[in-house]
Amino acid sequence: KMKNQTKLWTKDFVIIIIINFLVFLNHLMILATFPFFISYLGYSDTVSGICVAVFSLIAVVFRPIVGWMLDNGKRRIILLIGLCGMGLMPLGYLLVYTVIASIILAIICRLAHGIALAFSNTSTSTIASDIIPKERFSEGMGMFGMATALATSCAPAIGEMLMNIGFNYLFIVSTGKGFLYDIFGSLIPNNSAVD
Repeated sequence: KMKNQTKLWTKDFVIIIIINFLVFLNHLMILATFPFFISYLGYSDTVSGICVAVFSLIAVVFRPIVGWMLDNGKRRIILLIGLCGMGLMPLGYLLVYTVIASIILAIICRLAHGIALAFSNTSTSTIASDIIPKERFSEGMGMFGMATALATSCAPAIGEMLMNIGFNYLFIVSTGKGFLYDIFGSLIPNNSAVD
């Protein structure tokens, strides 16, 4: 007879997995298509490479800062700040695409998007580790990580399909997903495990 196991699949766990999936879908759809966007604006592969490097560098630099904030602050609030940034940055790219074709504005949006990724991704991992029962931690983190793997497998194709219709569709869909995970993020309760 099997012993009763602590419940893994709680509402909070499912929500944080969905948020993680949407964060990486947003990130990887834009990442896969951004070089084409820079090319569309009339800039070289070198400029595109600089934009990608700036995004990655700022995301790496901010992770320890966000980690410290998570250890010393309200985790749900930090997550929501990151999710709002992930949702709003595609609107910045849409502005560059439709109104102001400025490489400087595109780079500023990339910087802000990198910071938002650091906030949201570090927060989701931390909150998942709070929610998962310790006796099922490895199993839970494996399930949580599957959301990243699933997003990695489908985001570039979705991004390319939307880009081929038009960059405006890509950025609008990315923004819509952003607001969707803001809604999911608001469902995480204010309690000691998350805050």
